[in-house]
Amino acid sequence: MKKYYLLYSLLFVLPLHLKGQHRNPEYKMSIDTNQYSIIYRHKYFTDTVEKIPYYDNQVLEVGKKIYKFYSIFADRGDSVWNIAINRAKRPGKNHRDGIDVNKEIGLNNNERPVREYIYYNYPARNYITVSICIMNTDYVYEETVPKFDWKLHTDTATILGYKCIKATTIFRGRDYEVWFTPFISIRQGPWKFNGLPGLILKVSDTKGYFEWTAIEIENPQNRYIYIHELDKQKIIVTDRKNVMKLQRKQWDDHVGLIMSQGQKVMIRTKDGRFVPGYPGAYKFPYVPQFELE
Repeated sequence: MKKYYLLYSLLFVLPLHLKGQHRNPEYKMSIDTNQYSIIYRHKYFTDTVEKIPYYDNQVLEVGKKIYKFYSIFADRGDSVWNIAINRAKRPGKNHRDGIDVNKEIGLNNNERPVREYIYYNYPARNYITVSICIMNTDYVYEETVPKFDWKLHTDTATILGYKCIKATTIFRGRDYEVWFTPFISIRQGPWKFNGLPGLILKVSDTKGYFEWTAIEIENPQNRYIYIHELDKQKIIVTDRKNVMKLQRKQWDDHVGLIMSQGQKVMIRTKDGRFVPGYPGAYKFPYVPQFELE
């Protein structure tokens, strides 16, 4: 029997991230030694109408050759989910669908993981591999390491005790302001930001939709950078442009996207009735995505 997903009243509906990413923490491969870990507090919006902010803790792991950027919350959630899967396989145990992963890992109501993993120089130098979860399916694509046209300014600030210099750029349709410190010679930052003569400690777009602020820098000992095995039945190898189309469809035709993955949808109307969903039945208020072009 196929499962029905429920979309609630138009006033209260939220994006559905079904079951999360399909990573099995038990099956992982070390690809480099972790020399630094920079933890960022990520602030973002899921609705440009109500403008309610959400937060995620994310980390940039710096290796000798490879860099990895991902959500700490998502990674913890995958571990909890895997434990629930194994528990569900035991006789007499309940199925894992009832688990509240966010509650299990102690997230507040305004904290939500961004389910995107980025690997720099993997599998090849000067390339990045991106794995992003959209509606219960992992989409994986590769691209060359993005290049930024940075403009340096004379403004300075102090973040985590480090003197930082301001820089600005336009990247794939958005204007960004960043602060980097030349006193840490790592030419990286959160998400896809790179190429400045020092570590990027803060990023914000000029519209205020996205912000990353470094909150801690670690020098881990005997720690590795891992790549996790994905559920191969739930992976689609694609390209960046197709991912952008799917992200947009997530808001323009949420029901149609769910149904395209073989699921059925029921929608609760304002008078409390449940009716079958159909493509084009609902459009969310505009939710911004990082890349617009």
